[in-house]
Amino acid sequence: MSMLGKVQNFTEAETDLISQLRELLPQAIEDAGKLSSEPVDPAIWGVPLLSVDKERDLRVDVILHKFLKARNGDIAQAQQMLTNTLKWRAEFKISGILDEEFPEDVFGKVGYVHGTDGEGRPVTYNFYGSLDNKQVFGDLERFLRWRVQLHERGMRGLDFVDVADMIQVHDYDGVSVFGYDKVARAASKATVQVMSDNYPETLATKIFANVPGWGETVFNVICRWLSEDTKRKFVVVSKASAPRVLAERIGETNLPEKFRSTAAEQPRDAAATEPQPLAAEPAPPTTAHADHNEGAPRPTSRGSQQSGSGASDIDSQDVDEASLPPPPPVATVGLCLDDSATVDTQEHVDKHGSQI
Repeated sequence: MSMLGKVQNFTEAETDLISQLRELLPQAIEDAGKLSSEPVDPAIWGVPLLSVDKERDLRVDVILHKFLKARNGDIAQAQQMLTNTLKWRAEFKISGILDEEFPEDVFGKVGYVHGTDGEGRPVTYNFYGSLDNKQVFGDLERFLRWRVQLHERGMRGLDFVDVADMIQVHDYDGVSVFGYDKVARAASKATVQVMSDNYPETLATKIFANVPGWGETVFNVICRWLSEDTKRKFVVVSKASAPRVLAERIGETNLPEKFRSTAAEQPRDAAATEPQPLAAEPAPPTTAHADHNEGAPRPTSRGSQQSGSGASDIDSQDVDEASLPPPPPVATVGLCLDDSATVDTQEHVDKHGSQI
């Protein structure tokens, strides 16, 4: 057997669960084929799920571990999730999505993939300021296909040997507190559904850059619905600290010009350079400012403790609905849900939205 990659080490218990799910792969693929209106490809993210030779493809183990973790180790639920994902990929025509073209004047300013961080993880950037919501989100099907294409481009940077997840940077520079409308809300809800259903455990860290003060307040409120695993992925950074924190976490030379032009000029706060793990509830999520400790969580360790989240562990009965603020703009709500995160009730997503 070849040498294990950085993300291919699992505990004995995890290996046992993965092996059991492996035995169910032919059935999962067959079930997807029966349910799908389109031919199902027995591969995902560029990795064939069924080995054609005797040597075990450990990349498959890494992928199956993601589905298991997203379903808290429940083999039957992980199998069903995989079946549903294969069906969705067939019907959404993922096989050709990287070849699709979208208007650069509309989506070029909304997001792109740019390089990697210091550990080789691809980095995607999403921008929420000064968007024409009707132009970007008005054609929901077009937006969803663009958004999935963006994520698939990032996924192509994963080898599932040494790199199994990616970094996302969400830029809120120029976001207005009044920027949330019906069109953006529908796009937000549809996007989070697609991502949480079909891309489990694919993000290591989500960095929210140039976040205004009111955005942090909303983040602190809505994160009451998220699991600790999910919240540990989040790094919330003010405009003053964004270039320095991004340079520390991703590498200044790896950043787009927009984020590195002033990074070298920023004073280095020694107390803010070593992020600490997020405390348990009710401590607020991590934020980073020039005038206090960053407190940002590091991504979870590689290997058996791959970052991600399953269902929320917050009891909805503990939340006083009357104390929640009115729904914030779509970009701000983006502070509150990771692509693979879930909340306790669909009612909460309906009421407060999710991230795009």
